[in-house]
Amino acid sequence: MKYYGIIPKRKLWVKMGAIIFSVYTAYSSILNNNLLYLPFGIVLIIATFSNRKHIISDQGIDIVYIIFGMQFHNLWSWNEVDTIHIDSINSKPSIELHIGKNIVARRIVLLKSDADKIISSVEKINSKIYISEINKK
Repeated sequence: MKYYGIIPKRKLWVKMGAIIFSVYTAYSSILNNNLLYLPFGIVLIIATFSNRKHIISDQGIDIVYIIFGMQFHNLWSWNEVDTIHIDSINSKPSIELHIGKNIVARRIVLLKSDADKIISSVEKINSKIYISEINKK
């Protein structure tokens, strides 16, 4: 079992705006001898070229960050997960899963068919996970 979350693509004008702003911030910090803002500009440039993936598998929930071809994993195993809240209203026709560990939650948008398969397999993997539907009116 390996399912990928739906992540919206960044628009080109947003990327260009972030690059222009970050270059201006770095240039301004060097010009004004205020080097406190230089790391902010550099990190913003790097973040503009980053990408991420939401992966739900038998191992758990993994967010993979890809920065300049290097991959960084942030994995929550199914033993660490406490709750799963299903939101079928907010992202119609897709389904949102709010997966909680302690007081932190991850929001992952999936196709309805994938979400149903995930919920049924998670119940088999760890029966202690509290699963409920979010009803918003």
